[in-house]
Amino acid sequence: EIVQSGKVGPVQNALINFGFTPPNPAPSRLWDPELGGGTLLDIGIYNLFFATAVLGKPDQVEAWITPASTGVDEQCSILLRYNNGAMASLFSSYSSNLATEADFSGPLGRIRLGGRFYEPMSTSIHFYEGKEKGVEIPFEKSEGFGYHHEISHVNNCLRQGLSESPVMTHQDTLDLMDLMDEVRRKAGFTYPAD
Repeated sequence: EIVQSGKVGPVQNALINFGFTPPNPAPSRLWDPELGGGTLLDIGIYNLFFATAVLGKPDQVEAWITPASTGVDEQCSILLRYNNGAMASLFSSYSSNLATEADFSGPLGRIRLGGRFYEPMSTSIHFYEGKEKGVEIPFEKSEGFGYHHEISHVNNCLRQGLSESPVMTHQDTLDLMDLMDEVRRKAGFTYPAD
């Protein structure tokens, strides 16, 4: 709503990080190429989704990884560029505990989503207008880990007889998958199923 209101002006950049060091022993799925292991498909997808939800489909993609011993990405850095001059810098990691925050900025202000931005129950939103001190935007938090919103939405769609979500369409999903494939192509890593 803040972006759509124009209060930050046209969004020109996004900085999104999501990373943690897995517990020891780590769940094997995190590192297993047969199971789509690595940061991109596990946590980097949140970064990509959020950036494209605000900025749209990028015109150019660059990506780099730090490979794990199993061949999947231990870290992934992505740069999205847009013909209108906007850019997004995204970083996912299993080798560092990152702040897991998202910033969207334009010429008039900035929106910052604090710790664990992907979990609506724990995110704090700050809006900085110009150079003024930020103001926290209150919102009602529900119990759970955030994923319950997805489950509720699927159940609502099923009760309405919908085979496609009006919020996240099949095309949205395909576009996100294509973008992840492009990131992997640019970073130079594959999975056995490729």
